[in-house]
Amino acid sequence: MPVSAYLRAVALLIWAACALFAPAGSFAILSFWLYLAILSLVFIASFVMLDRGLLQERMRPGGKPMPLGLRLLNVVLLLHWVIAGLDRGRLHFKQYRPAVAAGSWLPDHCTAGYTLVFWAMQVNRFASSVVRIQSDRGQYSVTRGP
Repeated sequence: MPVSAYLRAVALLIWAACALFAPAGSFAILSFWLYLAILSLVFIASFVMLDRGLLQERMRPGGKPMPLGLRLLNVVLLLHWVIAGLDRGRLHFKQYRPAVAAGSWLPDHCTAGYTLVFWAMQVNRFASSVVRIQSDRGQYSVTRGP
């Protein structure tokens, strides 16, 4: 795996930490530390256990730059972390508007979602981040897994 992949993972962890703790105004939020630990474990497990070709495909589908839709998804994820930080640290949205507090449960339910996605990528080495036929990678139909 190229060094840039590891650096991108570390950069994402730093962005996540900043987006969670800065709006919260405190580092004393255990659930954020737990979330970052889970995210770190997911990255480590991915680099150790998943197909290298799949990891490269997910970072640069078809060897091309990340599509606009995935970039926008990253912006939504960043905003989700900021809302979680504001909710848990300063504004406490869920007291007033439970529907706005989408980010408040972020660390509490992420493990199941990450587990399912990790399992799917482990059994399907063609689980690209975009829909495309991967003839360049010898794609075939996967008949097991989630």
